[in-house]
Amino acid sequence: MIQCYKPDNTDYEHNGDITLFPTFCELPCEINGTWELTMSHPLDSDGRWKYLSEEAVISAPTFQSDHQLFRVDKCIKTDSSVEVTAYPIFFDSADDCFLMDTRPTNRNGQDALNIMMQGSKYSGESDITTGGTAYFVRRNLMDAINGEDSPTFIEMWGGEILYDNFKIIINERIGGDYGVEIRYGKNMDGLSHTVDMSDVVTRIIPVAYNGRMMSGNTPWVDSENIDKYAKKYIREVKFEDVKLAEDASDSEDDNIIICADQTALDAALRQKCEDMYAAGADLPSVTIEVTMIDLSKTEQYKDFADLVSVGLGDTVHCYNYKLGITTEARVIKLTWDCIRNQAGEMTLGDYEYNYFSNLTSSLQAIQQVIGPGNTIIAERVSGVLNAINTQLRYQKNVAQTADVRAILFEDTNPNSPTYGAMCLGTQGFQIADSRTADGKDWDWTTAFTAKGGYADVLIAGLLSDKTGRSYWNLDTGEMQLTGDFIQRTTSGSMAVSIMNNQLNVYDWEGAGELCGSFGTVQTQGSNNYASAMWSPKGKMLTLGYGSGQAVTPVFQFDSSDTGAVPFIVNTANGKIFSQNSEGITVENGLITDWGLSVADATIDAIIGLAWSGGSITSITYATMTFSGGLLKSVKTHTEKQ
Repeated sequence: MIQCYKPDNTDYEHNGDITLFPTFCELPCEINGTWELTMSHPLDSDGRWKYLSEEAVISAPTFQSDHQLFRVDKCIKTDSSVEVTAYPIFFDSADDCFLMDTRPTNRNGQDALNIMMQGSKYSGESDITTGGTAYFVRRNLMDAINGEDSPTFIEMWGGEILYDNFKIIINERIGGDYGVEIRYGKNMDGLSHTVDMSDVVTRIIPVAYNGRMMSGNTPWVDSENIDKYAKKYIREVKFEDVKLAEDASDSEDDNIIICADQTALDAALRQKCEDMYAAGADLPSVTIEVTMIDLSKTEQYKDFADLVSVGLGDTVHCYNYKLGITTEARVIKLTWDCIRNQAGEMTLGDYEYNYFSNLTSSLQAIQQVIGPGNTIIAERVSGVLNAINTQLRYQKNVAQTADVRAILFEDTNPNSPTYGAMCLGTQGFQIADSRTADGKDWDWTTAFTAKGGYADVLIAGLLSDKTGRSYWNLDTGEMQLTGDFIQRTTSGSMAVSIMNNQLNVYDWEGAGELCGSFGTVQTQGSNNYASAMWSPKGKMLTLGYGSGQAVTPVFQFDSSDTGAVPFIVNTANGKIFSQNSEGITVENGLITDWGLSVADATIDAIIGLAWSGGSITSITYATMTFSGGLLKSVKTHTEKQ
């Protein structure tokens, strides 16, 4: 139902002032582009057209919901009709929500939107977890979100926009993958598709920082699809974020991958190429234009029936008979027929983020999965979650057709205490207690298959490997790891390892060299074991104070001085200041022999030093007189320097 509210009627929770019967009402929209409702209403005898005026509000069904509000911006009256242009009511914020000095600092997407809309009638929703900072000084809200002036929310945090009345949704990606598949390769009315091979690469010659390449006679990585095309698509791709240790500096950030040797460099470059193929670098760019009304008249329409229910940002799987490959295309443009409440025309293709900005013989790929504001583009990150989602998506489709291989349980009443859904079948299970942002599917936050699983929260007692040799008892806190434990920085450099009976720490910003260890050792010259802390030759061992990486030494030992006599103290029994028979003898913590071989002597010993500004200011001496091997007297004196 399409309704109209007079400009002074703001009770949008109830029906409008009049129901409209337009002959034409469509909403063209595109990802992060303009949404503009256009309507044509006849000059009817009931006078419904008279309610259409500037600043009136139209309620119309869209792919978002059946009650979306649009503010009328322009009305043009002709001899037979009123032509109307309207925009989502959230666009009002360009006039009535002004940010004088708003500064979200180190905040995620949700927090930033909350700060920007604090105290207004507007609200925001975002699943963007990356932190960002932006200063909005004397900017209207719409301009601050996605205007031409810098900075904007989209520029700093990234994301894609949905308008939902007085709420704006900015998620990593809008829409979803609901298993819609189309198969093309035959002539069909109302359907045109373009396969663009210009960005395809099936053989990558990777080049690291400083021109370093893979070793061997075939320094490249081939795609598994290389033989599906009439020719090979060979490109050199530069990965400036991969460096040999000898090319790296001491101040490299965490995004740089440091490789200790050529073998590690080969592995890092190969992984980079595999990541590109997994992200679709070996697949053509597909653009499909579909007119649903025309398609409905064709015999093959059944292959496209699900398209009537897709929304902006949704993913469609496109199978190409000729190439024998399946590519993914998103709905990047959509015209929603508000009268029929279904998709009219749509464009399926690649959104604005492109893997290669310019096609040359040498490609820069370091920012391949980075969107605006240095945010990760979620759909480019592939791995085990993709396998899990794909497998369960197929299962869910089976469940919807009530096949005996899977069952879908749903309670769709939001007020019910059992509101939620569970999909259970031979491939695994999914659980959800909320809907997606567009309300078209369940938000499956828990899913498990034979390939693995994920969940927002896991409560368990014992986590164990298959053998039971490595486990973590969450009830008692006891953890046992069989084998080596290694922790690396985000750039891949070694940071900490636990091996056998020792804990090792490494130079995480350099070449990954060992800096120090703590563990159990066997003391030199004996069979005794002791807990020890040590560093390799050439490194410092420091005891000090401070915070983070800034430490002020109190005691510092330079292991480069390999000729120095160790300083050894045994406080219970043994010798002090000695590794041989000489020295002070201690028994039960008491000195029993000073270790002096002289019978009668007078000895001066330094017992105190004073510093100021890094220089010695005074020295305190003790004059000890011995007779018959016994200490007779001690006198002290201080000399200023």
